[in-house]
Amino acid sequence: MRTTHAPQDPGPEDGLDLPELAPPRWIRHHGEMAGASWFRIARRMPVLVGQAVVLAWRSGPRDLLATVLFTLGSGATTAWALVATTSVLAELFAEVPTPARVAAALPSLLMLALALVARGGCGALAGRARARLTPKVVLAAQHGLLADATSVELRAFDDSDFHDHLFRSHTRGCDEAGELVRQTTDLLAGLVGIVAAAGVLTALHPSLVPLLLLAMVPQWWGAAASARMRYRMVLAFTEGRRRKHMLEQLMTARESAAEVRSFTMERNLLAGFDRIARRELDVHLKLATRQSVVRLVGDTASGLVTAGVFAVLAVLLVQGVVPIAVAGAAVVAVRVAQGALSSALYAVTGVYESGLYFSDYAAFRQEARTRLPRPGLVPAPSGFERVELRNLTFGYPSGEGPALEDVNLTLHRGRTVALVGENGSGKSTLAKLLSGLYTPQEGSVCWDGTDLSGVDGVSLREQIAVIAQDHTHWPLTARGNTVMSSARCAERFARAAAASRADSVVAGFRNGWETLLDTLRPRCGALRRPMARPSPSTTLKRRLRRSDFPFAAARSFYRGDDGNAVPLLIAGEPTAAMDARAEHGFFESVHAHARRTGAAVVLITHRLASVRMADHIVVLERGRVVAQGTHAQLMEEDGLYRELWELQASAYRTPAVPEPRTP
Repeated sequence: MRTTHAPQDPGPEDGLDLPELAPPRWIRHHGEMAGASWFRIARRMPVLVGQAVVLAWRSGPRDLLATVLFTLGSGATTAWALVATTSVLAELFAEVPTPARVAAALPSLLMLALALVARGGCGALAGRARARLTPKVVLAAQHGLLADATSVELRAFDDSDFHDHLFRSHTRGCDEAGELVRQTTDLLAGLVGIVAAAGVLTALHPSLVPLLLLAMVPQWWGAAASARMRYRMVLAFTEGRRRKHMLEQLMTARESAAEVRSFTMERNLLAGFDRIARRELDVHLKLATRQSVVRLVGDTASGLVTAGVFAVLAVLLVQGVVPIAVAGAAVVAVRVAQGALSSALYAVTGVYESGLYFSDYAAFRQEARTRLPRPGLVPAPSGFERVELRNLTFGYPSGEGPALEDVNLTLHRGRTVALVGENGSGKSTLAKLLSGLYTPQEGSVCWDGTDLSGVDGVSLREQIAVIAQDHTHWPLTARGNTVMSSARCAERFARAAAASRADSVVAGFRNGWETLLDTLRPRCGALRRPMARPSPSTTLKRRLRRSDFPFAAARSFYRGDDGNAVPLLIAGEPTAAMDARAEHGFFESVHAHARRTGAAVVLITHRLASVRMADHIVVLERGRVVAQGTHAQLMEEDGLYRELWELQASAYRTPAVPEPRTP
């Protein structure tokens, strides 16, 4: 029988590090927006409407014009219909209704019918244009966000505040851009309806208009206060939702399923999920109660004011100030105005709320622009004979001290350099600086005397190939995984496929180089050999994972332009998951690639047996270069390299066989 466990709060004994979820640090940057008063909403409304208009015009100017024109047409036909209604009632109630009076009212009835048909047509056409415009705005917002996210310097992603801002902008900001435009057009439609009805009421009796506008105040207050409450909740619980999603992924992902069960983490993960979910549920329930109270107060006050409008109309009718036909038309106009007012208030609230989320999106894009490479950079040199690192210092935003400090190093074309050291010594950071992904805070990286901080990063990285330890599993074909963004060259493609042994992997694919290497799709390129149990999709995923590294190596060997390979190849701990035979073959291919192309090769590895054939070895410790030279030179020194070498070599020495115990 399966045992179930009741949800409980996880404590330290549960093995989950789930401290109290305080609001994220970046919330203080948006406190002014979240705490906006009713008057600040009114002052901000023109800015929000202006942003919506700019977005809509850039995304679909024709649809925007159609929306505005047909919305105005709908308002004009509404006024026309109210005037026609007044004429019909005047004809019918001027005297005792007779067939003759009804016949006399037929022209007015016809005009009313035409006005209603025209109003419906304008509303339908305006709705069509609005429905076309909204997804265009969302698409434009998504494109802008993704363009900024892929253009910022890599170190921006090391800043947790930046990542939180990106997450929030991506999850809500883009969609709310479309909502901002849609709600703005709804606001326009509501305002046009109010103006049309108010104009008719003014013509009937001016005293009705102030009372009608007075009904807007309590509804406005209730809707705006409700929007602010909801926004504050979403803003403050972003981190909680992220952690909740993380736990969901751990419990449902195939990659973590085996380890969750191996370490019996089911109960701990469920308890952690329940804790955050209950916290979120409590926030939602409290928010719902507060919003209901606010809306009740607002709607009650609005209802009382509206009742006052009809009471005044009744008094005017009894006193003979307005005739019965005008009073009847006034009732219709009031109802039309109330409907338009309701739509306008809902739209105002929607514009404000969407504007709050969209302001996060706009703020992110503004922040992203401050993290873009500075303009006016010159193209990178076409190559180099040597790379010089001069007094290089670099630190991450965490503020834990420099990851690299005062590093001086020279790399030569056609030579292989190995970076070795313990974890945290700065090897990977140095590789990212060499590959142009990071810019040093102090010092410089120079290609033949050209400081790379003054060159365009894209043109620089086009001349560098990187084999990352945690390389991306690209959902592309085998050919696409190899070529990537480089120009097509059949000769270089064949060499790269052979050097990386990717050609032998592709030989097992039914569709060859056109096989889609997407580990998330079971039908991503069937292999020729039948797949064994336990399931086809699982087996295929395993085989594709094992065969993925050759394509990571192939695209690095292939990278180049005009038939030439790039001058710099960086391999960051590439053989971590390889067996001994595959690792030896890979390093042979790397050295052969350096000899054939004349490229400078930088290797990062913990397995020191693989760096013996390197032309130059650089030893790092705590962000500093503590030794460099050949393997023989470093072994002669009594330093860190020799210590690490002997530590690893001792694992391969045959220990003395102990004497058997006598019974």
